[in-house]
Amino acid sequence: MEENLKKALSELLVLALLHERDYHAPELTAAITERSGGAISLTFPYAILYRMIDGGYIEEKPKRVAPDGRRRQYYGVTQAGRAYFREIWRTYKTFTAGVDHLVNAVCTPEERGERQ
Repeated sequence: MEENLKKALSELLVLALLHERDYHAPELTAAITERSGGAISLTFPYAILYRMIDGGYIEEKPKRVAPDGRRRQYYGVTQAGRAYFREIWRTYKTFTAGVDHLVNAVCTPEERGERQ
């Protein structure tokens, strides 16, 4: 189940980071792990990146030397990607609010594994 959630949210996470600045793939994976407090890790981001390039949501930027001294392919968000991010963010927020509402209505805090 965790893998399915990760796959569903990976585009959202990548686009969120690319709002900040351009990243290369290894940087993205490290940033997702770090910025999620270690809760989320992506081991192979290239499938996500290529799918998002095909969708027009991100674009390859010119290769440049990364802080580690290697030439890296950087990726940046497009205007279509910014719009797509807003769309999937709204969907995510609506969905999670609905899940919270339903579970809180039918399960006690103890049943949800929460401390009283």
